[in-house]
Amino acid sequence: MLVIFDLDGTLIDTKQEIWETFTRAFENLGMSLDHSKMERHIGLPLKELLEVLVGKYDMRVVEEIKKVYYSRKVRKIRIFPGMEEIIKYNGFKKAILTSKRRSTALNDLEYLKIKDYFPIIVGADDIDNRKPCKEGIERIMKLANCKNRQDVFMVGDTEMDILAAKNAGVKSIAVTWGFRDEEFLKKYEPDYIAHNSQELKNILGI
Repeated sequence: MLVIFDLDGTLIDTKQEIWETFTRAFENLGMSLDHSKMERHIGLPLKELLEVLVGKYDMRVVEEIKKVYYSRKVRKIRIFPGMEEIIKYNGFKKAILTSKRRSTALNDLEYLKIKDYFPIIVGADDIDNRKPCKEGIERIMKLANCKNRQDVFMVGDTEMDILAAKNAGVKSIAVTWGFRDEEFLKKYEPDYIAHNSQELKNILGI
């Protein structure tokens, strides 16, 4: 069995840090951050999120976000409750498919001391087409030498994860503790919904 995890909002709680980073970056540039738009679209890849917030992929904003992010002395991220046991479980193959760039994802995983539990990590800059395209899942399956799609699960907290799973013909598990609520996720008809880590363990047979 191969289990592919989204990162932000699924394995790790980064919402507060993302909010604070965007707020500070926009303030530094003298720009106004639309909090209602941010709330509705947080969890999208950076390019898509900036297109929503400022109307385009503005490199000036991107550079300021990076500057604020990498200058933080205290990080405000954590592993979601109960997920550490799943992360460290070695009864199936594990991988990460994230909309973050690989370097940023590795920075988070190393900070939380969980990088070594994921032999396969595919970031936004490793593929041409991000979620909801199936390319990332297909790449991971190839790297994991996994040919049976019935043995593959995609675990994530947004519609992008569910749609990527559908497009790749693998099973989707939507989790409700991330950036989207259950009512929203149900519209995309995931194969399973997990409300907490114990339910996720039950689905995965841990």
